[in-house]
Amino acid sequence: MAELSLKKKLLFAGTASLVAAAAVLLAGECYVRLFSRHGHMDWESYRARNLQYEAGLFSRYNIVRREQNLKTGSGKLYHINSKGYRGHDFEAVKPPGKIRIMIYGGSTAFDSEETQGKDWPSLLENFLHDKGYPNAEVINAGVPGSASFDALGRFFGEGHLFAPDYVIFYGIWNDLKYFNTSIPVLRFHVPLPEDDPISTPRNRLDKFLGNHSQLYFRLRIRYGYWKYRVGPEGMMPRVMEKSSEISPLALKQYKLTLLMFVDLAQNIGAVPMLVTEATLINPRNTEEQKKRILDYTALTHQGLCLGYQKCREVTREVAAAKQVPLIDAGAVMDGIDELFADHVHLSEKGSQMLAGMVGEELIKLIESKKSAPPRSSNP
Repeated sequence: MAELSLKKKLLFAGTASLVAAAAVLLAGECYVRLFSRHGHMDWESYRARNLQYEAGLFSRYNIVRREQNLKTGSGKLYHINSKGYRGHDFEAVKPPGKIRIMIYGGSTAFDSEETQGKDWPSLLENFLHDKGYPNAEVINAGVPGSASFDALGRFFGEGHLFAPDYVIFYGIWNDLKYFNTSIPVLRFHVPLPEDDPISTPRNRLDKFLGNHSQLYFRLRIRYGYWKYRVGPEGMMPRVMEKSSEISPLALKQYKLTLLMFVDLAQNIGAVPMLVTEATLINPRNTEEQKKRILDYTALTHQGLCLGYQKCREVTREVAAAKQVPLIDAGAVMDGIDELFADHVHLSEKGSQMLAGMVGEELIKLIESKKSAPPRSSNP
């Protein structure tokens, strides 16, 4: 038998490789379709399971302003109202007699680990109603992944238009992600693209394959998360070398943001309230507890502990200097396992506890405001 020519050998090898690759892809497609715990997924169903964002002018991104009813992969339910806030809808123009409370922060204010109605802003509203304040209305303005300057931008860009009576800020974790760099905020942060490149098909072929191949769709989504450095809490910071040092400039930025947040609230005639963010993180963490801390910051465990300490000191300083209410939730809740779902997000018990703490303080403020003379807002 004559020896095969080099051309035929290459053709044979190429054909065999293509057949093998096709077999592997077919096996992968069958496996995903049969055994994936998420079931069938395509572009539409993926968007239905994930919060949809859009780029912002004064904050890096915002939740899109349309109604969304989501069920996450872990079974948590989120309701986003027509104005882009978690929870029931509300009137843009505050009705007479309504006591409106807005809560700003990141995923810890949004309370992403709790299903709809069990998040602490919702529990806070229920708490106030049960205590005899049926006209109290709580707006959850938390957005996952947001830092303090994002919250300030949203409050300045839109929140003040809703005429809140009380404005609460609750957040530290998302600022700590950048606390080992001296790069100014303006130069450091990359805004979210206008069209989410992960959940939006790039072209017709991308859309077709995503709708018809489960294997392709999952690989495509994973590639998007890798390319855009997206983790459980949004886009990862660029600098990821671990350090125990806290940048004085980053801490200065955090303090300035809190000062401006308080000033903005007072300038519209609202009462600002600062609440220190509670966390599982503390110097006494066991190795098992440390495993629950997301590897998502550029700080070591020692650096995280120091960062929380410094941010709380700043929060207390701002509250004292501006003479505004302060709830030191961290001093009460820190390090208690049963109060946390992970490193910083609250468990059901933790959400109930925080809602009660904030509610009791709000009742004091509401009652004291009743006996005080009317306060006019600045133009």
